[in-house]
Amino acid sequence: MELLGENPKAAYPLSEIASTLSLDKGTCARIVKTLAERGFVQQESPRSGYQMGYKLYHLTGQSVENSFLTKIARKDIEDLGRKLNETALLSVIRNDKRIVLYSTIPERTIVIRTNTERNLYAVCAGRVILANYTPSHLERCIIRLGLPDQDEWPEIYRSDHPEQELVNSLTRIKQNGYDILDDRHGIIGFAAPLFLNGHVVGSVGTYLPKDRLTDQQTILDALLACTKEINIKLKKSENLPTA
Repeated sequence: MELLGENPKAAYPLSEIASTLSLDKGTCARIVKTLAERGFVQQESPRSGYQMGYKLYHLTGQSVENSFLTKIARKDIEDLGRKLNETALLSVIRNDKRIVLYSTIPERTIVIRTNTERNLYAVCAGRVILANYTPSHLERCIIRLGLPDQDEWPEIYRSDHPEQELVNSLTRIKQNGYDILDDRHGIIGFAAPLFLNGHVVGSVGTYLPKDRLTDQQTILDALLACTKEINIKLKKSENLPTA
């Protein structure tokens, strides 16, 4: 952790970590795997090096500023937050949880805050990422997670086959290209997916008190415009050389 902390913007290959710390590569791999599972280190992709993870940043109250996705999306997330004067979020999935990489705070007296980590089924930012997994990836994820609690996703239990209805609901979200979730506790959320190299890598979202919602379409249009702009930037980044 001290090595990664010396240069938080760098991504260290496993071999370099082992060599620098004079560790056996197998031992180093086991240590790094454990740290990654707990969110203390992270990789932007399976072939990239390791960086300080989201858990460290959130323990100190900071955003994951060195995240590749944050670097690309931050300005657009801030613009979305200003345009709506509501909280805007950049989220990913880590260790089967929805993790907030970056968020804005609106200039309002009443501000709704969300936990850094949330159950994937409980928030639209998690659902919209799940909905865009490949069928095999989604199947494995559902096996690990099990079905949502009834209070998290009551709609799927109106069917005699909730597991199939869960898949059907996620398919509809994918087809729509976004998700809108009324949590029945006075909060409504909106989220849309982000893609890199043809794979979903995160989501952009916003949420607000339901009694402050006056024009759902305006919020959805702003969200989708923001997401489109970030996806264009992500598409361009696919052709950039990696360090």
